[in-house]
Parts: sequence; structure tokens; C-alpha cells
Amino acid sequence: MSALVLLDLVLISLLALYLLVQLLLLAGLMGYVPLELHAKPGREWPAVSVLVPARNEAHQIAYCIQSLKQLEYPDGKLEILIGDDQSEDETASIIQKEIAGDGRFKYLYINEQHGNAKAKANVLAQLVKAAKHSFLLVTDADIEVKPTWVKSMWPLFDKPEIGILSQATLVDGHPFFARMQHLEWLLGFGNVIAFEQLGLKSTAVGNNMAFTREAYEKSGGYANIPFSVTEDFQLFRFINKAGFDGQTHAGFHGLNRSSAQKTLKGFLHQRKRWLIGAQELPLIWKFIFVLQGLFFPALFILLFVHLKIALLVWLMKFSIQSLFMLRMSRIVKVSPPWYLWPIFELYQQLSILFMLGFYLWPTKMNWKNRTYS
Repeated sequence: MSALVLLDLVLISLLALYLLVQLLLLAGLMGYVPLELHAKPGREWPAVSVLVPARNEAHQIAYCIQSLKQLEYPDGKLEILIGDDQSEDETASIIQKEIAGDGRFKYLYINEQHGNAKAKANVLAQLVKAAKHSFLLVTDADIEVKPTWVKSMWPLFDKPEIGILSQATLVDGHPFFARMQHLEWLLGFGNVIAFEQLGLKSTAVGNNMAFTREAYEKSGGYANIPFSVTEDFQLFRFINKAGFDGQTHAGFHGLNRSSAQKTLKGFLHQRKRWLIGAQELPLIWKFIFVLQGLFFPALFILLFVHLKIALLVWLMKFSIQSLFMLRMSRIVKVSPPWYLWPIFELYQQLSILFMLGFYLWPTKMNWKNRTYS
């Protein structure tokens, strides 16, 4: 077998495998049924605690608090705890001003470490200790929640075997970079849900997450599990190890909105943090990530070997991905920006190259003005 024939075989096999995975994901997402909002007849809404860790969020914490004030939930059954992780800006004064006079809110300044927990995990560990209720929701300080967000987590109350649950979040913003991140998150959350439909669970998402106190305590909690910069994934793993199920869902009523990364530097540090956490994923997930990363390089080489086949493969990939994103858009009820989808193809490849390069670059990750190895 000549080297050229072998190259053809490797390239076509790799690309065919990638397309097969994409078809399986599309089938999984097509079969997904979004969460229902309402409690079952005769059941009352349980009391819940919402936990919000914050550090150096002066430019956006007010928007988060204003959205939390709009939550639709029965009186006396909702408390909202905001943990200030030694912010170096005006975060503390803004929080205290925004929550003044609203008895549902409580501000906590976090300046002590609880067990193994550090940074955001430490704030959450302290907030769990301070929370009064046995069902806990988590969101970030740069998130705007929907009024129906808390109610949308109802399936967790109804199924005792579920210990941790998360829902989809999308990036907001009109600049081009923000819109690309919006599409990236739309595709990413769709992949998580589709893989889960196929029996491959991955993680919880810490900006739109809920867990029971029972599951949290049996997992060891943030104070006793090994520290990770992706604390949501780490908690998901240990709650699973404790014998509880975890699920990721999407729907209109529980869809949260996140601020986009405004700079390339912030974007790369965010993705480096995610890639560090991904090291703990099962082997099958690592294989899928590698397969996705190799698609465009393999396609580029094939362009010079078999132009027509390469163009056909790209058209198939673009068509499958477009159907996938259209289905995900309908699940969360957002308008798909069709005109940006072809540009998103180029963005995908560039972001992968930048992410891998920055991940391998010998520099510490910087997150919220803290550095991590």
C-alpha cells in the first residue's frame, strides 16, 4: 500500500467517523424532551436556597441581583445568599446597595478557607453551610436568570435518585465576538444534552446548577473533595461516586444568560480553565474532543488530495451542524442567527487552535485576578 493511499484511507476514515458521531448527536438531540415547569398536582414548591459566589464583579453584579429580585417563587420559600470572595473592586458596596430592604437576600464576606476548598469552591462551601434549606441552586455573578428559573428545576425535587442537575446557559451580547460565543455555547450545551441522551454523562454547569444537601454532604462537599479549578465538574463527579444521578437539561424557562468574554485574553484563560478540568473526563470524552480537534486539519489536507470529496464532507458537516443548532435553538426558544453560521465554521477552527496553543503555553491560568498552575 502506497503512502498516498494510506493517507487517503486515514483521512477519509477520520472524517467519516467524525460525521458518524455528529449524526448520533443529532439523533440524540432530536429525541430530547425539554423540562416541564410546573409542579405536579397536590405537590407544593419546596423551600430553596440560591447561592451566588462573587469576586471582582462590580461591572455586572447589579444586573444579576436585579434579575434575582424578579424570581417568581412563593413567599417565605426562597433565600438568596451572595458570597463575596474578597473582591478588590466595588463589588461589596454594590451588592449591599442592591439588596437593601429585600429580606430574601443575605450578604456574606468570605475571608476564611473551609477544608480543601479554595477560591470559588470555598465560597460555595461557606454558602452551603450558611444556607437554611435542603435544595440548593447555584448561579454566577455575571448571570441574568429568568423569573421562572427556580421553578424550572422542579424535576430534581420529583426524582430522589437525582443529586445534581444543571440547565443550559447562553452568552448574551451584540458584538461579533459575543455572537460567536453565543453560537459556541448553543452548540456546546446541545452536545452535552445529546451525549447524555446517548448514555454519556459529562458534567454539571456551575452557572445554572442545583443539588440536594443530602447528595452534597454524602459526596464530602467542597471542603473534603480534591480542589479543582472546575469546581462544578468536580462536585458532579463526587456526587455521582456517592451513588446519585446527575442530569443536564435545557428549556426556555430555565435558560440563563451569561456575559460574553470581552477580550481574547479573558476568553483564553476561561478556556484554559475548562481544558484543565476536562483532563478528568472519561476516555471516551477525550477521544471525542480529539476527533473534533482533528476534523479541520484532516479536511484541509484532503482539500489538496481530493477536492470534491473534501467539499462534500464539509457540506455534510455544515448541514448536520446547522440542523443540530436549529433543534437546540427551538428547545431553548431563541432565534437562530442563520447568517452567522458559515462564519462560525471559521471561528470554530480558530478558537480550537488558539485554545490548544494557550493551553500548552507555559503560563499560569489567571481567573478573577488569581493565578493557578
